[in-house]
Amino acid sequence: MPTAAENLIARLQADCTAAEAAERSVRANVEAQIKAAEQARAFAWRRLSALSDMARAAALESDRELAVERQLEVLFREIGWIEGGLAELAEGARPLLDWLRPIAEALHAEAHPLPTGSDGTDTPPSDDLSAVDPLAAFRAFEAWYEAERGTPFLQVYERYMPATPVVEF
Repeated sequence: MPTAAENLIARLQADCTAAEAAERSVRANVEAQIKAAEQARAFAWRRLSALSDMARAAALESDRELAVERQLEVLFREIGWIEGGLAELAEGARPLLDWLRPIAEALHAEAHPLPTGSDGTDTPPSDDLSAVDPLAAFRAFEAWYEAERGTPFLQVYERYMPATPVVEF
């Protein structure tokens, strides 16, 4: 039969084990939260980079079709999928164009608003792209991409860079 001291020590050891398990659980939760926050921060900056580059390209070109093409080229060059034009895109990347083209058109519409008529109303557009929120549309694209491909779109910015040895002569 265990002594009173042995019972006390066993209870204290059980408390230590429970405290260690609780600490491991808290650390795991905090690490997961930090990782999620890091990814959210990185993706926010990548989203800023992508859409601001596209918006700048849209502002430089008044012709809508040419502006859309240039915006898409800027985006795909930035992520490293092309070096020249959109013709370089693999067939698997073509559905992305269907999602990204309305975003580029909306950015162009924001950069080049339609002139107002003499009565103060906008000239009626054939297809109202000014009603499209580019950020909301980009987020919808991101959700589609992740559902379709299983990884977040903005993760394509992460490219493995092998270690380069430093050589001194």
